[in-house]
Amino acid sequence: MMGIVISLLTRLSEADSTGVTLFAVCVALLLYPICYYIILHPLAQYPGLFLAKFTNLYAAYHAWTEDIHIDIYRCHQRYGAHVRYAPNRLVINTAEALHDIYGHHAKVNKYRNYRVLSQQAPNTLTMQDKAQHSRRRRVIGQAFSTRGLEAFQPKILARLDRLRQHLAFDTMTSVSFDADYDTLRSPKYRSLMDAIEESNIRQGVLLQADSLATANLDRKLFPSSIAARAHIVKFVRGLLATRMSSKTPTSHNDIFSFLQQCRDPDTGDALTITELSTETATFIVAGSDTTATSMASIVYYLAHSPPAYHHATTEIRNTFPTLSQITLGPALNECIYLRSCISESLRLSPPGGSALFREIESCGAVIDGTFLPAGVEVGVGIYSIHHTEKYYSNAMEFRPERWLNTELGNGEKNGDNLPYMPFSIGPRSCIGKPLAVAQVMLTLARLLWEFDFRVVGGDEGGSGEYRLRDHVVGSKTGPVLSFRVRDDGKGDD
Repeated sequence: MMGIVISLLTRLSEADSTGVTLFAVCVALLLYPICYYIILHPLAQYPGLFLAKFTNLYAAYHAWTEDIHIDIYRCHQRYGAHVRYAPNRLVINTAEALHDIYGHHAKVNKYRNYRVLSQQAPNTLTMQDKAQHSRRRRVIGQAFSTRGLEAFQPKILARLDRLRQHLAFDTMTSVSFDADYDTLRSPKYRSLMDAIEESNIRQGVLLQADSLATANLDRKLFPSSIAARAHIVKFVRGLLATRMSSKTPTSHNDIFSFLQQCRDPDTGDALTITELSTETATFIVAGSDTTATSMASIVYYLAHSPPAYHHATTEIRNTFPTLSQITLGPALNECIYLRSCISESLRLSPPGGSALFREIESCGAVIDGTFLPAGVEVGVGIYSIHHTEKYYSNAMEFRPERWLNTELGNGEKNGDNLPYMPFSIGPRSCIGKPLAVAQVMLTLARLLWEFDFRVVGGDEGGSGEYRLRDHVVGSKTGPVLSFRVRDDGKGDD
């Protein structure tokens, strides 16, 4: 290919025309990288859309239109399990690839574009260095232990009468910084949830094509996202300042004070103030948005599936004679049908449905039985693999029974045999998963115990699916439901 380009330049230069020669040089410089990506690149053999073979802008476009998770699924339906989704990027739709990429001892690093999600210092979500990530996770993980969840439970219970996204935001600000902004009853801070969503649009695009940040181009393309991010940063900095100025900093029963006292079990080191700040701020932004989306999808599927709604409601009301008895513990853990409804909802509508890309390490790696050279970006589309018939029969249907090993279901899931990763898997899985699951379990159990609810209006998404929009995490519309206190006279506890 290079020989053809050189030959072309030689012939044109012999024509003794400076203008033609300069034009030819420009054309050659433009065509050579395109030809390289299409013909000579290590991923040239893999199928995919033509535009995606030589530019990241295809993926960035679908991040901007918020359907990147759906597009990855459609690409797999069209091209098969291995799809070239960008010049140096491969998405693979197999269970083997999931473990090869995200499992322990995987020969990959965190995708470098995750740095666009860090405002100042890297956090456990964005840092690339494995040793630093492991050290940070050892400390922060202590906040989400059983002891930590028991300590935070009163804050969650105190706010369970606030529903959906405002409930999640109020809970995360309280659990993280012992602050109560009461967004359900007060409109003052409600704009923050919209700001998080608006800010994520720009970040989702840069996650796919960070070159758009060159010369501050992203600021011209996404002025609303820039303004939204500034609003969030101002709020979080104010929250941190208030929290740091407390005269009794360790008396608060929150994640911030909990982490102040935690130490690395290997070295005895504590987190620095910068590390504390960036991690707890991430919990608010990522935790509230993800939990709100999860809650919305679960109540949507229950409301649209009367048999599942009946089973879940019956299980909760038979297990707990009174509302006040619904707390974290063995009784709630034994509500296996409720847990299966949560698992199935997160399978169908994962809060982050696109691929969490990783970069192959310097020595290369075997992914799904194929060797890939260093630097190649690989990932598994979460929405896509969750909807693959090879692994889930009737994959588009809401069937909580598939997660049960009881007379209600055939135990299709059967442990860890099937690909399931709403919180990712392995050493980079969501560190806040225990808190998220605890909050969702408590909220749903109390909701089902105290209220009857039904669908109002249309189908958000169509065809029985709660269709999310995707940039960094899921964005939602609805569901619109009607609630009333249960009609057996026990709803007021």
